[in-house]
Amino acid sequence: MNPAAAARQRPARCKSAGRALRGLSGRCVCGAALLAIAIGALAFRAPGLGARPMHADEGNQAVRTGLLLETGHYRYDPREHHGPSLYWIAAASLRLRGISQFAASSEFDYRIVPAVFGAGLVLLVPLLSGGLGRSGALAAALLLAVSPAMVFYSRYYIQEMLLAFFTLAAIASAWQSAQTRSPWWAVACGACFGLMHATKETWVLAAAAMAVGLALALAWSRWRDGRLPDLRSRVSGRSLALAAGTALLVSALVYSSFGADWRGMIDSILAYGTYFERGRQGGIHAHPWHYYLQLLVANRPGRGFFWSEGLIVSLAVVGAAASLASSGPRASAHYLGRFLALYTLVLTALYSAIPYKTPWCLVSFLTGMILLAGVGSAVIVRWTPTSLGKSAVIALFLAGAAQLGWQSYLLNFRFQADTRNPYVYAHTSTDLVNLAAQLERLAQVSPAGRAMVVHVVTAENYWPLPWYLRKWEPNSVGYWDSPSSWSSDAASRRPPEVIITTPDEAPAVDRLLRAPYDGQMLYGLRPGVLLCVYVRDDLWQAFLAAQEG
Repeated sequence: MNPAAAARQRPARCKSAGRALRGLSGRCVCGAALLAIAIGALAFRAPGLGARPMHADEGNQAVRTGLLLETGHYRYDPREHHGPSLYWIAAASLRLRGISQFAASSEFDYRIVPAVFGAGLVLLVPLLSGGLGRSGALAAALLLAVSPAMVFYSRYYIQEMLLAFFTLAAIASAWQSAQTRSPWWAVACGACFGLMHATKETWVLAAAAMAVGLALALAWSRWRDGRLPDLRSRVSGRSLALAAGTALLVSALVYSSFGADWRGMIDSILAYGTYFERGRQGGIHAHPWHYYLQLLVANRPGRGFFWSEGLIVSLAVVGAAASLASSGPRASAHYLGRFLALYTLVLTALYSAIPYKTPWCLVSFLTGMILLAGVGSAVIVRWTPTSLGKSAVIALFLAGAAQLGWQSYLLNFRFQADTRNPYVYAHTSTDLVNLAAQLERLAQVSPAGRAMVVHVVTAENYWPLPWYLRKWEPNSVGYWDSPSSWSSDAASRRPPEVIITTPDEAPAVDRLLRAPYDGQMLYGLRPGVLLCVYVRDDLWQAFLAAQEG
C-alpha cells in the first residue's frame, strides 16, 4: 500500500476506534449508574421494615413460613395462600441468617425478601437495554426505584414482588436468548417461567398477555414494516424444548417440596378452578374496571391529600405510541418496545376486566408501564430539538422522579398504615400492636408466663393475631369461630386467663363465662373491626398491683 492510501485510511481507523471507545465508556457509565440506582432502591426499601403492623395476609404467610422453617415440610393448599416459592425462599433466608425458630423471627426477617426482589428488578433492566436504549433503560431503572407502588409492595410479605421479578426475568431472558442464541438463556427463561408458576396462580395472566402481545407485535410489524422479524434464525426448536423442560422441572420441584409431596403438582392445576371462581365473583373485593387506573393516576382519599403516579402512566403512553409508530430501516430496534406496549396493554385489560381486585395486583402491569415510561422519556429527549431544550426535559424528568420519591417516602414512612394511603387495603390497625404489648405485660405477671392461656373467639378474620402471639407456647392459644363451639370445646379446660372476641359476640361470650373476668378493653383490629379483651379477675388484680408497685 502506498503512503498516500495509508494516510487516507488512518483517520478512518481512528474514527472507528474512537466510536468503539466512546461506546465502551458509555456502557461502563450506564452500568455504574444502574448499579448505583439498584443500591439506592434497596436502601429505600430496607429501613423500618418492622414499623408497619403486619397485614392479615402477611401474618398468615409468615406463620406458614414458620412451620416450614421449623419442620422442613410444606404442603401446597390449592384454596389459599398461593404458590410456595415465597415460603421456600424466605425460609432459606432465615436459615442463612441463623434463625431456626419462628418465635425468634421479626417482621424484618420476612419483608426483606420482597424488598431484595423489588430492588433486584432494577438489575434486570440492563438485559433489556438493547431494546430500550441506554437512556430508556436508565430512566426505567430510576422509576422502578422510586415508584410509590413498587416501593410499598416491595415492603410487603406477599408474592407480588417475586412474581413481578420472575416475570420480568423471563422476558429479559427470552430477549437475550433471541439476541445471543445461547442455550443458557433459554434455560434461564424456562426457570423463570417455572418460578412464575410456583409463585402465584395469576402468573397465567402474564403468560397469556405475553402470548397475545407477541402475536400482536408480530402482526403489527408485518403491517408496519412490510415484513416479519426472522424468528426462525433466532428461536430454535432446541431452545424452546430447553425452556419448556426447565420450566416443568423447576415448577415440579417447588410444588412437590423437592420430591417430598408430588400431590402438590396436581393441586397446582386443580387450584385454577378455585381462583377462577373467586376472580369471577369478586365478593368483598369486587371493584369497577377502572379501579387500578384510578389508584395510579388520580387518588384523592381525603382533604389535602392527592397521590398520583400519572407521570409514569403518561410517559408509558408516549413510549408505547413511539414504539408502535416506528417504521423504516431501524424499526427492528423497536421490536421489544412493540412487544412491551402490547403485552402491558393486554395485561392491564385482563386485570381490569376481572371483578376481584386487590391493589397489589397492579404491580404486574405497572412493571411494564415503567419500562415503557423509560422509553417514553428517552423519546421525548430525542425529539427535543436543541441541547438547551434537552437539558430542560431531563431536568423536568428528574424533578418528576424526585416528586415520586417524595410520595414514596410519605406513603412508606409516614402513612404506611393510614387509610389515606391508596395502597393500604384493609390493613391492620396500629392498635393491634398495643394489644400485643398489653398481652406481653399480662404474661409478665402471670405465673404461667407465655404459657398463659389465651382463647380467641370470633367469626371475624382474626389474622394477623397469630403472628403477634407467635412467642406464646403453642398449646396455650386456641381459636374458635363461634361462642357455642368455644363453650363445648373449652368446657373441660381451666378457664383461660385471656379471652379475645368482638363486641358483637361479647354478649354470647358473657353468658358462657365460667369464672369472673375484669379489665375488659377494646382494641382495633382493622378498619371497622374491634376486639374485646377479657382478663380473668385474678390475673387482672395481679396486673394492677404490679402497675401500682
